[in-house]
Amino acid sequence: MGTFSWLKKYSNRLSSRFSMLVTLAGMIVLLALGIYFEHFLQQSFLRNTEIRMQYGFQRLAYNLRQIESGLQEGILFIRSHDTSIAAIELINNYQDKHSYNAFLIDEEKKLLAEELLSRVKLSFNDTICLYDQNGDLVAYVRRTALGFSLNVISYHDGSRVLYRKQELGHQYVAVPLNRAEQDGIDLQHQFLYPGDEVKRNSLVTYRSHPDGLMMTSHLSITNPDHPEKMVAHIEMSRLLGSQFFNQLSANLNLELHLTDQLPSGFSALPELTEIDTDSLFPLLTTDEYYIGGYQLSGLEDPVYTLAYMEKAPLVELLQNNRHRFLLLLITLALLSLFFVYLAVNRSLQRPLRALMQQIHHIEQQNYSGQDVLETGDELEAISIKLNQLADTIRDRENALETSKARLEYLSNHDVLTQLPNRRFFSFRLSYALEQARTDKHQLALMYLDLDQFKQVNDTLGHHVGDLLLAQVAERLRDNVGLTDTLARIGGDEFNILIERQEILQDLSGTARKLLDVFRSPFNINGQMLSISSSIGIAVYPQDGDTATDLIKHADIAMYQAKEAGRNNFCFFSEDMSRHIQEKARLHRALRQAVQDGNQFVLHYQPKISPVSGQITGVEALVRWVSPEHGFIPPDRFIPLAEESGLINALGRWVLKQGCQDFIHLKSMGIHLQHISINVSNIQLNHRDFLQELKGMIADTGITPEQLELEMTESFIASDQQEAIQILQTIRNMGLQLAIDDFGTGYSAMSFLQKLPITRLKIDKSFVDGLPHDNDSIALVKAMLSLAENFSLAVTAEGVEYQEQMEFLKKAGCHEIQGYFYSRPLPFDDLVTYCKARKNR
Repeated sequence: MGTFSWLKKYSNRLSSRFSMLVTLAGMIVLLALGIYFEHFLQQSFLRNTEIRMQYGFQRLAYNLRQIESGLQEGILFIRSHDTSIAAIELINNYQDKHSYNAFLIDEEKKLLAEELLSRVKLSFNDTICLYDQNGDLVAYVRRTALGFSLNVISYHDGSRVLYRKQELGHQYVAVPLNRAEQDGIDLQHQFLYPGDEVKRNSLVTYRSHPDGLMMTSHLSITNPDHPEKMVAHIEMSRLLGSQFFNQLSANLNLELHLTDQLPSGFSALPELTEIDTDSLFPLLTTDEYYIGGYQLSGLEDPVYTLAYMEKAPLVELLQNNRHRFLLLLITLALLSLFFVYLAVNRSLQRPLRALMQQIHHIEQQNYSGQDVLETGDELEAISIKLNQLADTIRDRENALETSKARLEYLSNHDVLTQLPNRRFFSFRLSYALEQARTDKHQLALMYLDLDQFKQVNDTLGHHVGDLLLAQVAERLRDNVGLTDTLARIGGDEFNILIERQEILQDLSGTARKLLDVFRSPFNINGQMLSISSSIGIAVYPQDGDTATDLIKHADIAMYQAKEAGRNNFCFFSEDMSRHIQEKARLHRALRQAVQDGNQFVLHYQPKISPVSGQITGVEALVRWVSPEHGFIPPDRFIPLAEESGLINALGRWVLKQGCQDFIHLKSMGIHLQHISINVSNIQLNHRDFLQELKGMIADTGITPEQLELEMTESFIASDQQEAIQILQTIRNMGLQLAIDDFGTGYSAMSFLQKLPITRLKIDKSFVDGLPHDNDSIALVKAMLSLAENFSLAVTAEGVEYQEQMEFLKKAGCHEIQGYFYSRPLPFDDLVTYCKARKNR
C-alpha cells in the first residue's frame, strides 16, 4: 500500500509526467535520427550546414535591420520638431564662446537635453548626441548603470565646460570635460559617411567596440530655405554587447563572433545586407568547425561577424541487424505515441487549456480571479500564481497611471511655485501663435524679472529666495486672468501670455497692475522684504512672428526697463533691437581691438602743484581709435569692457604701457613724482591681479612708490573687508592708492580711517561751483579737512578757471588737474609740455 501511494504521488507530479513524455519523445528522436543518418546525412550534411548558417545570418540581419530602423526613426523627429529646431537655431545664432550668455543658451541646451532624453528612451537606445552647425558638441544623453545622464556643453572664458545631471536629478553640475571622452563622445563631430547622403536621410554605421558592436545612426539637419546651410548634426547609438550575441547564438545553436580582422582563409566577405538564400556562400572548413561569415560595414574599418558550427561526429555503421532493430524501434515508437497521446490529452491538454484561458483573461485586461485548477501538481500552483499575477498587474497598472499623471504634471510645472514651466509655456505660446495666425488677432507676451533678486540670495540665502519666489508667484497668479498663461521660466523670471482682446487694449494698465503687486512688502518667516520688478512687453504680430522672436524681444524690452531705473515696464521697439545690435558690433570690435593691441593709445593729463607750479605727476587715460567706428569715448567702451571681462586684458596693457612711458620720460630727463593709472573693480577682484602687478613692476623697472592706482568708492563699498585686505596688500608692495571721484558714490567717510589709501581726488562736480557756491565751498573744505586729519594728499579734478585754482591753492589743495593747465595729451605732446614748463 505504501509503494502504491508513493507511485501515485510520484505520478501526480508534472515533472514525472513530463519526464515520461521526454523519454518517449527521445525514442522518437532516435528513430528519426536513425533514418536521417541512414538516408540523408552523407548527401546533404554540408548543404544543411550552409542553410543553417544562412538562416542564422538572416536572423542576425533581421535583428540588425530592426535596430537600424529604431535608430533611424529615433533621430528623424528633429526635422519636424519645430521647438528643437528653434532652440538649435537660437544656439547657432547667439552662441559666442568668448562672450557666452550662459543664462539664455544653457537653458536652451538643457531643454534640448530633455528632448534628447525622451527620444533615446522612447527608442530603447543607449546614447544620443547633438552637434551645432560648426560640429561642436551641444548636448548628449547616455545610458549609465544609474539610469540616463543628461550632459550639456557650456563655455566660460572661451573654454568648454561640461554640465551633467542624472535623469531624475534636479540640477546640472560641472564635471571634468574628459568625462565626455570617457563616455565615448566626440567633442567635435566626426564625419564617417558621405555628407550629402545624411542630408537626405539618416545613415547607420557599425563600429567595433571593446564591449561588442556599436551601431550609430547619423543625420545632418539643413535649413529648408537654404539646403547648403548646415543647422545641426545628430547621432543615436546602441551597443550590442556580448549578451546579445550570446543569446542569439544560443537561439540559433551557432557560435557568433565579432572581429575587425578578416579571418585567414577568406579573401573577402559579402555584405550582410546582400544575403542571397538561392546561392551558397563559401564555408571555411577546419578539423573541428565549419566557419562562415559576412561583413557588417562597408566603411574603411569594416566589422566582420563569423559563425562557427561544430562538425557532428559521423555515426558508426549500423550493424547487420539494423533493419530488424529499426522495425522494432518503429513499432515501439508507434505504441509509445498512442499512449503519450492518451496521457497528454487527459493529464496535460485539458489543464493547459484551462491555464491558457486564465492567461487569455489577463491579456484582455480582465484581472478578476478565475477558478483554480485542482490537479494537485505544479499546474495547480501555476494556476494560483496566475491569479496572483493578475492581482499584481492590476495594482501595478493603477500605480503606473498615477505615476504617469504625476510625471506629466512635473514635466510641465515648476516644483517651487507650482506654475507652468518653460516647457509648458513654449508649447502654449506656439499653440496660441497658430491660433492667432488663423484668427488674425493679436496676443502679448510680458517678460517679468525681479529687480536685484540676486542680493536677496547672496545676503539672506537661497532658502529665503525660494520662499520669496513662491509668494511672488502666488501674488502674480491672483492678478492675471483665468485665460492668461503665467509661467516661471527660470530663476526670478516669469512670462505672461495674454490673449484676451479686451486686455490687449490696455497693456500699460495691466503692466502697472502687475507692478503694483510688489508695492506691499513680502513676509518671509517674519522678515519683511521689499522688492520690485521690471517688465518687457512684446506684441504679436508687430514685434515678432515666432515664439523665439517674441520671447527675445520681450526680454530686450525688460532689460530696457531695468536700464530706465527698474520698477518699470517697457514696450519693445526696433530702436531697442538696433541698440542691442550696435552694442554687439561694438563688443566684437572691442574684442578684436584687445586682441590686436594696436588700436589703443594713452593720453596723459598733467597734475600741477598750485604752490610751486611744477608738474608733480600725470594721470594715464586710455583712448580707442577703431578703424571701423573711429574715435570711441571711454564712457562707451570702458563699461562694455567691464561687462564682457575684456577689462582685465585692457587694464594689463594700460598698466604696462603707462609704466614704460613713465620710465621713458625719466630717460629723457623729465622726472615726475608719480604716474596715476585707473584700475577697474573687476581688475582688483581678479585672482591674478596682484601677481601680475608685481611682475609688471619688475619688468618695466618703475619703483613702487612712483606708481599710484586710482579706484572708485564702489569697490570699497561692495565688500569692505575684502577690499581693505586687497588694498593693504597693494600698499605693502609700496604703491600709492587714490580714491577717484571722492564724495560722489557711497559714504566712504565712515570707514575712511580703515583704508590704507594715500590720496583723495575731489570730483569735478564739487569744483564747478567754486568759489561762489556755498554748498561747494563747504563740501570742498570738509574734504580737505578730512584729508588733513588722515594725512592724505588731495587732488582736485576738473579745474578750468583761475579763481577755482586760487581758491584751492588757498584752501591747501596739494595738486590741481584740469583744463586750466592742460587737457590730456599724447605722449609726444606731453614731452613738449613738460619741457616748456620746466624752462619757465
